[in-house]
Amino acid sequence: MKSMTIQAVAAIVLCIAATTANAKDIRKESQFLESVAGKKLESGGTWLVITPDGKIEGVGRNDVKIKGAWVWNKKFWCRNVVAGQKKFPEDCLEVSIDGNQVKFVRKKGKGDAIVYTIAN
Repeated sequence: MKSMTIQAVAAIVLCIAATTANAKDIRKESQFLESVAGKKLESGGTWLVITPDGKIEGVGRNDVKIKGAWVWNKKFWCRNVVAGQKKFPEDCLEVSIDGNQVKFVRKKGKGDAIVYTIAN
């Protein structure tokens, strides 16, 4: 029984490694503009469009309007965002893409992550 559990855990780890192996880190603004900017990103009840000219627009849960601005800084996507009346602290995020999934990791890759799907 213990052997089967170990094999199952090993299989899960290999599957996770295989799915993340395809993710491509976005390190340059030109990559970000090509892969993400101008596309509708969806996650749960939220959608965003990050425009090539440095704006963020969208709608969050409960139809809260999202507005903001962004710049590229070295290898990070840095943004200021307001959702409804709530202003979020400025943050620089690490970005990666895997197919139509875009992952943003807060605090320069050391914080929480959120994954958005590029809508068709």
